[in-house]
Amino acid sequence: MKTCLCLLSCLACGTLVASTPDPAQILAASPLRFEASPDSDTARYVARGTRFHFSFTAQEADFERNGKNVRLRFQGANRDARIEPIDKLRSTTNLYLGNDRAKWRHAIPNYGRLKVQGLYPGVDLVYYGNAGELEYDLTVLPGADPRKIRLRLNGSRAHVDDEGNLVAGLIQKHPAAYQIAADGSRIPVSSRYSKNADGSYGFQLGAYDRQRELVIDPVLTLSTYLSGSYEDISYGIGHDKIGFLYIAGTTQSTDIPLAGNSYKTTPGGTSDLFVAKVDPNAAPGTQIVYSTYFGGAAIENFGGMAVSPNGDVYLTGNTASADLPLVNAAQGALIGGFDAFVAWFDSSQNLAYCSYLGGTADDFGIGVNYDSKGLIYVTGGTESDDFQYVTSGYQMTRAGQQDAFVTVFDPSRDTASTIIYSTYIGGSGWDIGRGIAKAPDDSVWVVGGTYSSDFPLIGSSYQGNYGSGGDAFAIQLRPNLGPNSLLYTTYLGGTDQEEARNVLIDPAGRVILSGWTLSSDFPVTLDAMQRVYGGDTDVFVAILSSTGQLVYATYFGGRGGESAFDLKQDAAGSLYLAGFTVSSGLAVTPNALQSSYDGSVDAFVLKFDPTKPGPLAIQYCSYLGSDGFQIAYGVDFDQTGKIFVTGFTSGPIFDAFGGAGKPSSAGNRDAFVIGFQPNQ
Repeated sequence: MKTCLCLLSCLACGTLVASTPDPAQILAASPLRFEASPDSDTARYVARGTRFHFSFTAQEADFERNGKNVRLRFQGANRDARIEPIDKLRSTTNLYLGNDRAKWRHAIPNYGRLKVQGLYPGVDLVYYGNAGELEYDLTVLPGADPRKIRLRLNGSRAHVDDEGNLVAGLIQKHPAAYQIAADGSRIPVSSRYSKNADGSYGFQLGAYDRQRELVIDPVLTLSTYLSGSYEDISYGIGHDKIGFLYIAGTTQSTDIPLAGNSYKTTPGGTSDLFVAKVDPNAAPGTQIVYSTYFGGAAIENFGGMAVSPNGDVYLTGNTASADLPLVNAAQGALIGGFDAFVAWFDSSQNLAYCSYLGGTADDFGIGVNYDSKGLIYVTGGTESDDFQYVTSGYQMTRAGQQDAFVTVFDPSRDTASTIIYSTYIGGSGWDIGRGIAKAPDDSVWVVGGTYSSDFPLIGSSYQGNYGSGGDAFAIQLRPNLGPNSLLYTTYLGGTDQEEARNVLIDPAGRVILSGWTLSSDFPVTLDAMQRVYGGDTDVFVAILSSTGQLVYATYFGGRGGESAFDLKQDAAGSLYLAGFTVSSGLAVTPNALQSSYDGSVDAFVLKFDPTKPGPLAIQYCSYLGSDGFQIAYGVDFDQTGKIFVTGFTSGPIFDAFGGAGKPSSAGNRDAFVIGFQPNQ
């Protein structure tokens, strides 16, 4: 019997959609991965996702979604039958939930199928599935009696509807039965559900050859009302030196408990982080190498991610959970309503370091990076007067409503001593750090937004005057200098509002930053890709020399408004940006994946060469959109020229490319990852 459970939602690690021919190579949704349940003494296996939880023993299966539970029990099944996993996969699952290490699980083996041999005399059962679809085969061996099979569904009131479907909170569609002929063709056998006197259901079959195996093939689907209010967003993407991709984001729900080793949702909503490692060159259905769920009992929000060439993953964000999983923590307890956190998963996917970071007010980690010495650099915003371990930094007290902060960790030390530098940075207004990067000279650059007319100015600032309304800022620090660590600061902006979101340092030590601006007089250079303000909100990209002087700046955008959330640079010096747009008429290239604006909120991806003037700089530009909202939060690339984009969609973003259909209801936000090779 083959049964298909079609979920109306996506996987936790984003919708990883199947590879298709150019122009779009879309990463495939992973197969269901079965694993032993670590919290059960019995032979129980689970298949988990943020939107579903399946649990299996030899005699029954439980399906949970939207707080509703349906149990499929094989009544009268052999009590001595054993369930066993088969087809071991390359992937594993890690679970770091809560601060009780005894409940942490690392490298749980994943399997492609579960098998129950001898469920009934002469009847075997196999579970498997793909992309959130559960299937099972019941094979009736020659001479066995299919009347032994009895299904009992415990959920909503079970009944057979007018179309012959078996309905009980989920739907088992009218069954099809067949046998395999000697030439491999299928010989159909008439079949339908029949209700037994004890309330269970079996199969009424027509004539068939009892000397051949028989397969009965109903389709099991969830009823449409089971679509929930989940929100899954993929925010970060990076790659290692081998070519594996790493994707991170958040998954939320206000109306469904995540069972097993996951946390329970609350009426106000809750959120966990996820990290997935993906092999984009693997066969469809096998791309996910591992996935890790990370969080405590309350709320975690994603701030930033960095990926090292060796595959180390660094995360920051903020949390309201008092039981965050901690390792060698500098700060061992939640102090405020929300504290920042920093976490490091090593290349073996072990949680190697995790700490809170904050004071008694709210704190937010937004940017994170690392260096070759193993140090971790974090920036964000704090409203706390007692932000932790600010003892030797440039600015010892909070100056405004919210200050930026910069904190450096050395995980090779012990607990509190792992924080080796921490400082406030800010004026009397509101300031926030968003991007952080280490320079070749061992200094650290931080960018963000300031709404302080008295933001501290040090060195030969490119722009010494506050432009009003809010400016981007760039600062250079050398943490080992303690109180003298601030080397350079500058405002960057026009007479309206802007913030910088991302920063990277090129091999020559130049500082490249991106962000958004509302200023029609942003200081663009003569060789800018776009010298004229498009309108509403534009993306900006600026390049500062190693001494902080502006050498390049450009707008990018149309009349409707744009914002970019990620910035990357390849070995050739090309820059990649991704974000969202509400503008028609962007400067898309002839090889664009999608050449026109969809009319709502579309994602966009841009690749350009800042050494070329004007429109000649644009190497690739495309919309990515459909009905609803699409926002790209992350962009990456590989050595072959493929571009990878991640974010969220509330519409069927892949329909136009022949990719996977949207797994959840219209308007629901689903994470996505798309990879494609631009045609030349």
